[in-house]
Amino acid sequence: MQAGIGRSAAGLVCLAALLASPAFAASDADLQHRIEVRLAKAGFEQRADIQVGVESGVARLTGITLTYADLRAAERLARKDVKSVVNLLRVVPEEPRSDKAIRADAERAVLRWERYGPFDAVGIEVEEGVVQLSGWVETPSKRDEIEERLARVDAIRDVHNDLRVQGFSQGDVSLRLEIHGKIYADPLFVRWAGLPDPPVRVFVERGRATLAGTVGSDMERIVAGMLARGTLAFAVTNQVKVEDEDTRKEDRKKDTTES
Repeated sequence: MQAGIGRSAAGLVCLAALLASPAFAASDADLQHRIEVRLAKAGFEQRADIQVGVESGVARLTGITLTYADLRAAERLARKDVKSVVNLLRVVPEEPRSDKAIRADAERAVLRWERYGPFDAVGIEVEEGVVQLSGWVETPSKRDEIEERLARVDAIRDVHNDLRVQGFSQGDVSLRLEIHGKIYADPLFVRWAGLPDPPVRVFVERGRATLAGTVGSDMERIVAGMLARGTLAFAVTNQVKVEDEDTRKEDRKKDTTES
């Protein structure tokens, strides 16, 4: 009986090894052809110049695309056939734009997004068409969705996504809500209670809280920190900034223009 079981096990091992051999597994050349066909069907031959190479099941994309959205789409298509993708594509926009213009559109795409809420705090910088994201978001899905939204902004060459995700343990969630509630129940901040875009934002991870945002006075910054420290947080880092008068004038001018 045991001998029979041993032979069966040995047979399964041999079968697995056979199926994993090059005779059964798709060759690198086959994988390369599949990816090239997918890209062609998606119309990349007309709007990009992409070279595909595959080695040991890993695809390597080189060449240029006209948009960041196409760069991401090409990678997604390649991932359907291989275990991983090295994406070395470069974006060369048909009409380059200034970093200032790109940043304005990027901020509009993220900060004016209807799902951007009080527990998100995203910083956006742009240098030579490359967007740098910093800060945090409430859920992992928002991290990915923000990058998808930025892909629609003209002339972005790349996105470096360093966004962190809020702690999701019950303790972190409760602490985040407690700090947020304390701040916006205070007379200094109560006028922003319930609004989706409050001046002070709260990040909590493993019982440690970080405050970010921009307020109108140093008093508001100090009070926000004191309120957060009056909770069970292990530590509180206060990164809230005080808005200067020039910035307030610029914001008022911007709001007048947009309205």
